[in-house]
Amino acid sequence: MKRNKAFSLLEILIGLAIIGLIASIAHPMWKNTKNKANYEVSRLQLTEVAKAMEKHYLEKGKYPVFTDWAQLSSSETPLLEYTTEVPKTDPWGRDYRVIESSEDKYLLEALGVPNKESEYPDFTYQDGLKFKEKGASS
Repeated sequence: MKRNKAFSLLEILIGLAIIGLIASIAHPMWKNTKNKANYEVSRLQLTEVAKAMEKHYLEKGKYPVFTDWAQLSSSETPLLEYTTEVPKTDPWGRDYRVIESSEDKYLLEALGVPNKESEYPDFTYQDGLKFKEKGASS
């Protein structure tokens, strides 16, 4: 009797079920890792902007004043003297926020991971390079 060398339908379905099971386990892990990496990128980007604000203050004796993030991240921003790049948006495509900006203080805000605010909350930088996560005590 001659044996057929092809896979049976049952073998193919079992293989697909195994692949689906592995994918259902791996996808949430990959998504969480991606969110964590993007959150860290967001923190690093806002840190660099805050450092540039502080360098400007040390050199000029006052902080630059901005009305919003679009102005802060424009090609005309004085911060480009102190950093190579000012990001237009966070890794999710959302604008960072200028909450307060004057010659003697500033407050910059970034939003946390969408739908994961308890793990990766919104955070701010203010004059003196003070970092604070939303919900953290003062």
